[in-house]
Amino acid sequence: MKKEFMTVRQAICLIAAYICGSAVVLGGSNDAEQDSWISLIFSQVIVVPLMIVYARMMRLYPEKNLYEMFNLVFGKFISKVLSVVMVWYAIHLAALVLRNFSEFIEIISMPETPQLPLMIIMTLVSIYLARSGIETMGRFSMIVAPFISLTTVTTMSLLINQLDFQNLLPVMNHSAQVILGGSYKIVSFPFAESVLFLTVADSIRKEDSPYRVYIGGDIFGGLILIFAILRNITALGPILLKSEYFPSYVSARLINIGDFLVRIESLVASNFVLGGIVKIALCLIAASKGLAYLFNEQDYKKMVWPVALFALALGPIVYDDIMEMANFLIIYAVYAIPFQIIIPLCLWVGAEIKMHGKSKQQGASSGSSPPNASSDSSSGSTSGDSSGASSEQPSGSSPGTPQPAPSE
Repeated sequence: MKKEFMTVRQAICLIAAYICGSAVVLGGSNDAEQDSWISLIFSQVIVVPLMIVYARMMRLYPEKNLYEMFNLVFGKFISKVLSVVMVWYAIHLAALVLRNFSEFIEIISMPETPQLPLMIIMTLVSIYLARSGIETMGRFSMIVAPFISLTTVTTMSLLINQLDFQNLLPVMNHSAQVILGGSYKIVSFPFAESVLFLTVADSIRKEDSPYRVYIGGDIFGGLILIFAILRNITALGPILLKSEYFPSYVSARLINIGDFLVRIESLVASNFVLGGIVKIALCLIAASKGLAYLFNEQDYKKMVWPVALFALALGPIVYDDIMEMANFLIIYAVYAIPFQIIIPLCLWVGAEIKMHGKSKQQGASSGSSPPNASSDSSSGSTSGDSSGASSEQPSGSSPGTPQPAPSE
């Protein structure tokens, strides 16, 4: 199978679109109310070191994906177990995003429509994108990520006359526990979910910087979310912000410029659809590559359909209703720890130890070769030449001494 590659810009846009997939509409954690933007800033203090760890693994094993890293560091058996775990996480995350999408569409526009047809449509589009390959997804993300950022800034600009910046006060009104708790929820959803990007790390060329990819994607996605959160707080106020399931959509509904420019909330809905497609497609690729590794299949695209059908079957049963969906974020922050933190950290530590041992072994092997071996061989050849030269002359004579004439 031909190897697929992305450019650095495509990878950055892919991570940004993946981060903003559903968070730009759901709004992340709003527990801190008017201090939610502070929680988002503090979350970067936690997530940047995690992104550096992810990028470091890509640097240690360039053009290798997560499952190949497992095999190189832990061996065949443990790598199979860890691959099963990460495949489950990718499928489960795809099902969660599918359910988020169906709940969103049902509430805002189609309350009488069953959710399953909505999820089937979203799944089919995501399957098409996933089977098109990572290169196509990278080019698609180059459109989606700027579009999400543009619509976020545009809606904020159109709401400028209705934004009340007094809603940001008082600053730091909540305790450090509430603010930091909100920060960790934002880390787990959506930033640390980018651990699944490691499953397509083999699409980044060896000479490209993985740190630029991960940190650039994190900053791009973080800027979009900070604009969205500030817009939601100033437009809705802290009380309404916390009570709404889709605060970004509600904020956009407030736009009304002279009874002419209205119904702009459809832009926010399109953000969710486009970003959700990217997120689901990447989850499908992550799970498909894992299954391809487990079953020694060269073409991961053959696994996309089974993975997508599994996620589609799981989607309707992950939540009972939208209230459970909102409350699941508390559980998810704990549930995601092994997938987002523990397994990557163990892989990173194991990779560093393995690389250190390999470099030490190489240093020992280079030091064990005798440095005077070449000099011995050269001296041997020199002595051989000199002995050969002396054997051509009679014994007892030295070079340059005239020989006596033979007597008659």
